[in-house]
Amino acid sequence: MRILVFISIIIASVGLQSCNSTVKSVYRDDFRSASEAEIKNIQKEVGATNSNKSILILTQTYKGEKIIISQNRKAIFSEYPITNLKSRIANYLSVNRNFDVHIKDISTKKEVVIPSKKIAKHKYIYIMKKVTKGKFQYIISFSNILRPLK
Repeated sequence: MRILVFISIIIASVGLQSCNSTVKSVYRDDFRSASEAEIKNIQKEVGATNSNKSILILTQTYKGEKIIISQNRKAIFSEYPITNLKSRIANYLSVNRNFDVHIKDISTKKEVVIPSKKIAKHKYIYIMKKVTKGKFQYIISFSNILRPLK
């Protein structure tokens, strides 16, 4: 009986480890950097010139579905972004480093939460949607380097 319980625990733990998470976080500073002029222009455009702001960048696989981004229970973004195939950027905006970011995708009914602890350490946060076999996964890349957006 103990052997059956032990085997079932091992099978359950292996099964849980093989489940795909809907959110994956990576830390990357190996992007080709944007020029200083572009960095200043983007930061000024979105109001992220001071140290308590980061820039959230929606990148690949956005096809016009409604995305709602909120902080401190207030919607700061509610649009239908579409990824530009040339730049691979859908949209970008500034977020306050002191509050968690909640990203809600209406079409997939998924919500991603980025804790303020992680936001505070990085100036740029790239959010990519990846589709594998009909399932969506969000890949969040934290960086202190802005890649060229235009």
